[in-house]
Amino acid sequence: MGEEDLRRNPFNPSKIHSWRGFISDAYDLLTLPAAVYFVLRSERLHPDYQLSAFAKLRLGWRMYWNARKVFTATSWRAHLAMAQKILSAPRATPGVVVECGCFRGGATANLSLVCEIAGRELIVYDSFEGLPPAAEGDPLANPAGEGFLAAALEQVRDHVARNGHVARCRFVKGFFSDTLPSHSEPIALMFLDVDYMASLHDCIQNLWPHLVEKGYVFIDEYVYTDYCALFYSEKYWRKYFDATPPGLIGAGSGAPLGAYYLGPFAGLGAADNPRSIAYTRKDLSGLWTYYPDEIAAEQGGDGAPTTPL
Repeated sequence: MGEEDLRRNPFNPSKIHSWRGFISDAYDLLTLPAAVYFVLRSERLHPDYQLSAFAKLRLGWRMYWNARKVFTATSWRAHLAMAQKILSAPRATPGVVVECGCFRGGATANLSLVCEIAGRELIVYDSFEGLPPAAEGDPLANPAGEGFLAAALEQVRDHVARNGHVARCRFVKGFFSDTLPSHSEPIALMFLDVDYMASLHDCIQNLWPHLVEKGYVFIDEYVYTDYCALFYSEKYWRKYFDATPPGLIGAGSGAPLGAYYLGPFAGLGAADNPRSIAYTRKDLSGLWTYYPDEIAAEQGGDGAPTTPL
């Protein structure tokens, strides 16, 4: 299906022709008002924004519809959760919103809607050439994946202009190893959809020091336990930041049962329902193994990370 066809008929034909897809679509529509109500409850948002019930519902609807028009690997509900965290900080709190890995710009458009409300800049880092070459030692990288998920900057900018607030965005083209070391602005929230361990490492190394005291990091690859292990690795955080690991709410364990729980556990409200279940499997791994300086040292290099994207 081409881009023009997608604009005229945003529904996924493969889903529409299945009862499961029909039920999923109906569930999204029927529960949208409830999702907006529970996630964007007034006590969760800072009084600076004074959003009416209609404004919240309109934001939720636009996020839902944008996710239908522009394919995105994350759901509109995930975008709504990030919106809540952005809007929980007062306007006076410094910090931009950062997105690393935007694909076609569906999440970018939705984040730009929130940044317009919050008065924040959205900085979008992407190669706009797809995935990078596989870095040695990265178990999630695939040499055949180079260039996969490519979307041109012009396409992304057009999608955001049509569906969001492109004036809130600054697009930075290039691989992460080249662009992220130059980042200097404080960060209120960052969304990392970067697929590879090497790319996650580059993002955390270069952006974590700029995160404000109560700033948020969201990731897309929450289903990979070894990927999520970075946020629990005492070795990693001691080695690079002389700190304890921050953990990760929903790290491959928050089975989605239709409840609304964004955490943290402190300040649990009556509408929160953290009654999910978690599981593991004997052949899974929760061990973070990607240390580029150690790989380079073993090969007689200088230990400097050289991973792209």
